[in-house]
Amino acid sequence: MEASFCNSRCTLCNSSGGLMKALKKGWLTGMAALVTSALMITSCGGGGATETTPTGGRESFQGTNLRVLLKEGYEIQAIQQFKGEFEEATGIKVDLEVYDEPTARQKLVLDSTSGTGTYDITSGSFWNMPEFVSAQWLEPLDEYVSKAKDDWLVMDDIPKGALESMTIDGKLYALPHTIIGGMFFYRADVFQELGIQPPQTTDEILAAAKVIKERRPDLIPFSARGASTFASLGTEIGWSYGYDALLFDKDGNPQANSSEMKKAMADFVTLMKDYGPSDAATLTFTQAGEKFSSGQAAMMFDTSGFGTIFEDAKQSQVAGKIGYTLPTGPSGKKLQWLYNEGLAITAKSKNKNAAWLFLQWRMSRDTTMKELTQLNRTDVPNLNVLQSKEYSDYMASKGLEEFSAALQESWEGTTAEHWPFYPEFTSIGDTFTKEISAAIAGSKSVDDALETAQSELTTIMKNAGHLK
Repeated sequence: MEASFCNSRCTLCNSSGGLMKALKKGWLTGMAALVTSALMITSCGGGGATETTPTGGRESFQGTNLRVLLKEGYEIQAIQQFKGEFEEATGIKVDLEVYDEPTARQKLVLDSTSGTGTYDITSGSFWNMPEFVSAQWLEPLDEYVSKAKDDWLVMDDIPKGALESMTIDGKLYALPHTIIGGMFFYRADVFQELGIQPPQTTDEILAAAKVIKERRPDLIPFSARGASTFASLGTEIGWSYGYDALLFDKDGNPQANSSEMKKAMADFVTLMKDYGPSDAATLTFTQAGEKFSSGQAAMMFDTSGFGTIFEDAKQSQVAGKIGYTLPTGPSGKKLQWLYNEGLAITAKSKNKNAAWLFLQWRMSRDTTMKELTQLNRTDVPNLNVLQSKEYSDYMASKGLEEFSAALQESWEGTTAEHWPFYPEFTSIGDTFTKEISAAIAGSKSVDDALETAQSELTTIMKNAGHLK
């Protein structure tokens, strides 16, 4: 296939395209042969979108019909509730399709590989970005930001770390409408009773756990995810970030057995094994949270998303008794937890400019403010709203001032530097967490677990073509 047969935006055939740059960096190899073949056929020769130049104007696309593919979740409620306002302002009709995450992904795969361009917009988790970008299913947004930005969108309203998580090979592919950072939760009433200061470092967390175990044996000092599944990866590598320990270096070489990682995981395993519940090695997201919300555990490290659950008296027995900190590790860096989900324009959409207008409306101050005031969403994806008087008044009315301050600090300090942005993230996560879970269970030492993880991660990266 020669480049002369393709349009100038075809990045499979144009060596200056984003995919070729990414391949040179070792990011994006290892896609299934069937998908690759389909993409080679459909990505060239004008089979995709008819639009090539970003343009704006709220009334420029009247009569356009947008089809939006969404995964289930509370973050899409604003779209469902308020899309009529967008339609009235623009004359664009918006049709929504909502599915569970596996089904939504399957729909995107089928539409993208067939080249039909049925969907104009799709939602996706940040950990799907490498796969979606490597397959050329998404449209880069940088030109739209620079050339066709409506007043609806203020880029500074979106936390930098959230944008980083939607950026691959230096290009932005989605606007995040779900933003979750890390947070450390503790029982303020218990700490006051025992005279313990709120932990500001990992050493202070370990010291507090020892005091709680000695003086309040009825409580579990610490809770976190420990199950051998990729869903626990964010906890473990987010903890290790505070020790300046990264799972991979910039060239994709695993660093699981580095001295920094050994120290980080030794402390984490100590907390889980010596100060966690008896089932610490199998704790999932839900189970770890239940230990804290039920009043059994005195401390927990996880996502900021737990805050609204823990402070809801209908779901939590410790509402109104919680404190929040963002501890640092020995390196001085804050512990991290990262989960973001965004809206992207599909590469095969024939209505890219109208789709871009919709993304901007979704992220606007007006739409996100309505999420707060009408849908009671406290983690709205907009820093301007979080800093507003309306937000302060709302959180004060719910007694959530401390959580509000911690949430904003968490978002502003969130980084994607520690996350393994590879299409193989599931196998990477399963491999690493399996070994840490075994160390928590006591079936092997931390050092042995990390040596095994190092070997297996190296094999994964070599088989995927990221390493020679």
